[in-house]
Amino acid sequence: MKKTRMYRSLICLGMIFALLFTSALAESIDLSGMSNDEIVALLTKVNNEIVSRGIDKTATLPQGSYIGGKDLPVGKYIYTCLAKGDDWGNLTVKTEGGAGKLVIWEVVSAPDEGESPETVFITLNEGDELNSGVPFSLTIMSGAVFQ
Repeated sequence: MKKTRMYRSLICLGMIFALLFTSALAESIDLSGMSNDEIVALLTKVNNEIVSRGIDKTATLPQGSYIGGKDLPVGKYIYTCLAKGDDWGNLTVKTEGGAGKLVIWEVVSAPDEGESPETVFITLNEGDELNSGVPFSLTIMSGAVFQ
């Protein structure tokens, strides 16, 4: 019985040291020696890993065009229209960087008073082009969404 407690204590102590080491390692990473291209490549890898793990994160983006796998990691998202006042625009997703099939076409606009903003579930594959005529947010969709 005493050995079991001792082993448990050692395991807990080991886990605490591992957490402290990981935290210290993250804070001690020096990125100043990396080139701009290396920093952008690292950010892309981190963003792709966040999406592949399904870590719930939201990005706020201005209106414009975005390519899956280039500007945004491929994955499943909840698109939320951030238009204000009388603003409105189109949301489209096309395959093959806009040259292929139209997958989504929605008119999105600012919500009426007391209403929630419009949301659309989208999937971005490699090379898909997302076009939004209004500011928007994308939230990584990691499973069922209950409201």
